[in-house]
Amino acid sequence: MKKWLIDSFLPMWAKETVLADNRRLKRQLREMAQENKEMKAYIQGLETGIRAGKKITIHSGGKS
Repeated sequence: MKKWLIDSFLPMWAKETVLADNRRLKRQLREMAQENKEMKAYIQGLETGIRAGKKITIHSGGKS
């Protein structure tokens, strides 16, 4: 239905503007989704590192 509205009622310059904005916003959404994925992986790595740092390690029988 959106395509029909765009094709039927908007003048050519407005159609081009709407379609260009739509492409730009879709590209921006993909970039932000990728950045979000990377940030979540970074956070998960930090959380794993923090949990690993809290573990108690006992070293015995080695040379001092």
